[in-house]
Amino acid sequence: MFRRHWSGLPKDGSFPKDLAGLGYFVNDQDEVRSIKDPDYYFKFHINKNSRVNDRQRFQLQRACQQAEMPNAMEDAIHERLEKEGLKKFQLLPGNKKQCPIFFSPSIAKTERIVVIFGEHHQDLGFIAGRVINGPGGLAKGSMISVVQALAKQPASPNDPEPPCVLLANMGQRYWWPEEQRAITIEDSADIPLPSLVHSGRQYSKGLNEIPGSETTIAHMTTIFNKVLDVNKNASIDIIAIGQSCEVVLEFFENTKNWAQWGHRLGGMLLMGTVFRVDSLANAEFKDLLAKRARGYLISDELLDTPLAMPGGNPSLLIDPLGCPCFSSGENQYTELILIKALEPALAYLQEIALTPGFVNPDMAVAERLATDITDEQWSELPDEVRPEIRTIDTEWMEEEVKTLRRWKYFEKHGVAPPEEDSDDED
Repeated sequence: MFRRHWSGLPKDGSFPKDLAGLGYFVNDQDEVRSIKDPDYYFKFHINKNSRVNDRQRFQLQRACQQAEMPNAMEDAIHERLEKEGLKKFQLLPGNKKQCPIFFSPSIAKTERIVVIFGEHHQDLGFIAGRVINGPGGLAKGSMISVVQALAKQPASPNDPEPPCVLLANMGQRYWWPEEQRAITIEDSADIPLPSLVHSGRQYSKGLNEIPGSETTIAHMTTIFNKVLDVNKNASIDIIAIGQSCEVVLEFFENTKNWAQWGHRLGGMLLMGTVFRVDSLANAEFKDLLAKRARGYLISDELLDTPLAMPGGNPSLLIDPLGCPCFSSGENQYTELILIKALEPALAYLQEIALTPGFVNPDMAVAERLATDITDEQWSELPDEVRPEIRTIDTEWMEEEVKTLRRWKYFEKHGVAPPEEDSDDED
């Protein structure tokens, strides 16, 4: 009989804890580049095993330029946020398991607070990893750019100082006991495992749940009741990204929450919202959405093109989202919406803050012309007239892609690629 030892299993993916060890550096344009070839950005696909790729990315986000500084990719962003005037606080400091947030020390005396609820899979202070690790750089791909832009605005007509900025932490709600810190649920799948073939770690409520941030709605409730409550008079602007838009709708649909906070809401930005509001029962909240909220959507239209009024736009297949909606200028990724639409979006919040009694104006929206042929007419067309649709064999397509990559390698290096590298992306 065979006797198998745990030690015989392949080791989990392991990478250096410093940026240079991973083969990267941050250039003078604030972008992560390859040390071997500074023309190249971060390369995710370094192995055919997806676990190895995920481990590398996980380490990169927490890598540093000096080995004695742990978590410095994340720390670099947090350090810059602090230089912009924000401070990091633990949401419920009395707990052993804590969820960090950022906000300005002026929170108790300012006349306007801008609260940002990011996507549920993002680390604190991150907007888009594809920008942080690629074209654009650390500042553009993180909340640094947002904080810098808000610092140029007055809080209100009577308060020339910038508004307080509060960065909620909708993502890092999983406690990592070994490192004594909060990480995202997605990242919990990428922490070190006993071997490369282990399927993951089982979630334990006692070990991994963070009090006050058990869910996204619980985290938002804690933010309002434990942090924003220190200032009883400031107006509150909200920026929600992706799935956080739904959490905002759920929070203010609650009668108790609306009674406590509804009268303090200033403006609201829903970045990438896709959540219908016709099922909402809170008429006052729906009225605020229609009058002092704006959505930015994924769209092929030019930035800031009006797409829909609160009732939607059937010609563009936009559901009733409750507020006027505009094009973000981004046609693919929700995480890029705030980056692309940052300037007009923040200008909208400032206009609300400086204009007593502000109400969204009526506007003409983009429309898609009706097609020249109906579904019934299409069904009556002869088969030889309709556009042809083909299916391609998957194995054939993979061979074609492999051949193309080999040719590209040959054109660049003048020699055929090593056989073991022929499947790798170049």
